[in-house]
Amino acid sequence: MRITVLGGTGFLGSRTVEALKRAPNVDVQVASRRGPLTVDATRPETFVALKGSDVVVDLIDATTTPPDALATWCVENGVTFIEATSDRPAIARLAALPLTGPGLLVLGGGIFTGVSNLLARATADAAGPAKELTLAISSSPYSGAGSGTINLMTSAMAKPAVRTQGGQRIEVPGLERGPHIPFPSRRRPTLHMSFAEQDMLPQSTKVPGVEVYFAPKPALLVAAFRMLPASLLRARWFAALMGLYFTLLRKVLLKNVSSSVELWARARGATEQTRAVTCADGMMAGAWALAASAVMLAEQKPARQGLCFIDDVLALDPVIARANALAGSTVLRAVA
Repeated sequence: MRITVLGGTGFLGSRTVEALKRAPNVDVQVASRRGPLTVDATRPETFVALKGSDVVVDLIDATTTPPDALATWCVENGVTFIEATSDRPAIARLAALPLTGPGLLVLGGGIFTGVSNLLARATADAAGPAKELTLAISSSPYSGAGSGTINLMTSAMAKPAVRTQGGQRIEVPGLERGPHIPFPSRRRPTLHMSFAEQDMLPQSTKVPGVEVYFAPKPALLVAAFRMLPASLLRARWFAALMGLYFTLLRKVLLKNVSSSVELWARARGATEQTRAVTCADGMMAGAWALAASAVMLAEQKPARQGLCFIDDVLALDPVIARANALAGSTVLRAVA
């Protein structure tokens, strides 16, 4: 089976390619605007290079380069396309595409989105039928990352968050204070911040009440972020300044520094269920999870066509088991 990674030379992309090379019977291709396999998301004439791929993993920066045409082409040509962006507007736009063809667009991949969706779905199903679902994500912005992650972070700070109450979608002012969440390591303060799971989970889980929170590390960042005026966050010059700051920090000064990630979910329905997933290195865990998901989808050849979310076609525990098996160690740990 052939799996092609778009953006496979980038920070997360190169790690995903290396993870995929550990999978048996997989032909891994690396595609980008500069090659070795040339695919440009803005030039449809280059998409033909993806012919013969069973699965395409998109790690191009969807915040600045919309993958809509590329995803549409893959579905029309019978390819499974995994979109790994965490950009909420991009996910919402892709979910609304009028797709036709034998292929499949899978929204969600990596650690968040991806494992976060699978965790939330598993927790909601266990509570069944769930009426309330809470997902919280804890990570540090002070660790190594690529341009896509940096663009995503600066963009998310300027956008409103979303909650679902009684099945109704409600926008929440960005960086509004959230509750303290009992993550496995410690209880942490949180913020409302724009995350793609806020739009994804109400659709995939059908839970009428969904909240998604972010707990930055260190905790003092909650107060620091909340001190930034909303008008400043929306200013283009400030976004550009923040982008330069985090580019210097995460791509240069902290490029070899990893950050642990903790995901926590609680669902209330017939019962109350709580689960968590932890990892010592979020970027590498995301790469292993993406590789595992891509291989499993290539093996399964899902009968579905068109659009789905990752938790519609894969489950948490098998993905964690496969990721750990590929890594040869416990890179993702589920906590009951």
